[in-house]
Amino acid sequence: MKYAAVMFDVVESRKYYKRYDVQKLLMDCVDYLNGIYFYEIKKNVVSSAGDEFQGLFLDLQSAFLYIRKLQILIYPIKIRCGIGYGEIKYDVEEWASSAFDGEAYYLARDAIISIKKGKSNKICFNTKSKYDKYLNEFCSSDMQVKARQSQVVRLIELIADIMLPIVYKEEDTQFYRLILENRYRLIEQEHWNRVSSRYRDAEILNIDCELLFESREACTKKKDGELLFRMDEFWIRGMSTEIARVMGTTRQNIDRYISLGKIKESRTMDKAIFELLGEDIW
Repeated sequence: MKYAAVMFDVVESRKYYKRYDVQKLLMDCVDYLNGIYFYEIKKNVVSSAGDEFQGLFLDLQSAFLYIRKLQILIYPIKIRCGIGYGEIKYDVEEWASSAFDGEAYYLARDAIISIKKGKSNKICFNTKSKYDKYLNEFCSSDMQVKARQSQVVRLIELIADIMLPIVYKEEDTQFYRLILENRYRLIEQEHWNRVSSRYRDAEILNIDCELLFESREACTKKKDGELLFRMDEFWIRGMSTEIARVMGTTRQNIDRYISLGKIKESRTMDKAIFELLGEDIW
């Protein structure tokens, strides 16, 4: 049986002068996501060496969802990730992921080695399929869009993902309050993580988490029509207005950030990658 092995580490981790805050946020998010994706995980994601992590998933879609969600949660921290798809040598229930071995892990290791250069979030798949190069080009293009997004745009991405996730999961409002507190502290304290972009802005702080999760219930019940010959935009009517309410600003202001940061394009690419991973070609 094939599994999706995930390996990731922190980009330029030695430049963080408050590495405890970085490690604490990473561990908290990994623990949280291990619980959220419990039924899709073969072996929990664990720290294998300092700021290096690995885990084992039942399929490629779940592995992608996990890493995508982690990237959204831990901003401004960046990670590079290799995902391998293959068999494992041993299947011992008591062993942690870091003790496992086999083709899936070899492929994941080769994938992460191939993307060691660079300072941005990166995801690379290695499934021994002829389609890998196309999948990885999609991932690269997606990450390039995200790398140019400002702080506020990344915050809107986080809110949009709570309101309308690719796959619905029960989540904890209190956890997101802690995530936002950590995000503000890291952005304020670490001068090295400023986003390079043509537009600069200040982080919007007044997020109404209760209202956000109320909006989530309404958004996930809405369904738009689907086209068979092209990818539908991963956005629904009225989301800009709901995000503006949650962030205490105007819809026009949110629409400006959505346009500048290409949020709709980025989310649609994420959904396209997810659906491609579900095709019977891997």
